[in-house]
Amino acid sequence: MAIGVAPWLRGDPKVQRFRARGRAGAANKFCLGVVAVIVAFGLSVGLAWAEDIIRIGTYRHYPPWTVSDAAGTITGFEIDLIHDLCKRMGATCQTVTVDWEKVYDELDAGLYDAYVGCMTITPERAKRVTFSQSYALTPEYFATAIENDLTSLLTLNRLDLDHMNAEEEDTLQSVIAALRGKKVGVHVDTVYEVFAKQYLTGISDIRVYHAENVKYADMVQGKLDAILDGGAALHEFILAKEGGGSRLTLFGPALIGGPFGHGVGAALRLGNEGLRQRFDAAIAAAKADGTLARLALVWFGYNAASE
Repeated sequence: MAIGVAPWLRGDPKVQRFRARGRAGAANKFCLGVVAVIVAFGLSVGLAWAEDIIRIGTYRHYPPWTVSDAAGTITGFEIDLIHDLCKRMGATCQTVTVDWEKVYDELDAGLYDAYVGCMTITPERAKRVTFSQSYALTPEYFATAIENDLTSLLTLNRLDLDHMNAEEEDTLQSVIAALRGKKVGVHVDTVYEVFAKQYLTGISDIRVYHAENVKYADMVQGKLDAILDGGAALHEFILAKEGGGSRLTLFGPALIGGPFGHGVGAALRLGNEGLRQRFDAAIAAAKADGTLARLALVWFGYNAASE
């Protein structure tokens, strides 16, 4: 109930002055309340923006996906892609380089929110992480020394291990037969190791590496007969002036499907559907306006953007 002033006191000057002071005080309190609400709202908005930080892990050096120079500056297709996607998501992104073998555990531990580093989408990996839609699709290849007899193998433009006709099956078997007794290098915990163990166990001498540069060096020095790796990375190494890549050449068919999956995507902590939706929307927009294709042409020399 509001407390009023008795009718017989309304004309009293003291009462009038008291009521005036009351109205002024109430007005001041109202203004202070409004300011407090505005400040609180502004702080909450500011904090919301400040907290919209996405921490992204990526691989240190896997040209042309990521390229690290002598000064430690990292560029590459996926670095440009990260900048574009983060802008579309309206987020501030913090990018850190990580060790490939630690990605699953570090994602689970929350050390970063997403991994963008040439991770192929496969059913087995989807049990460990939540994938965005694919943003690139590049085939995998074998490489050998230019003087090696493996170079004589017949090739097809592309072989999808999930959908092979009789001729394609024969091509795959001819490659496997040619690798009998050969030393084949692959990187640990990759789709290349999965392929080697699935198709070459008991046939080839499979050498598993923890460092890309050591694997490539052993191939150049003749300690390996062949290596299996991403076609884009192999092509980049062969074209490079340093490292002895000019001594190597690709052989056999371009491989997709099977253990190689059908595209590369951002890996997020398992069940992080909110962030997946943000990445999916940004990737879809980059595909729609041609940005993804343009970046692929810059770094791969062809449109490696997935459909």
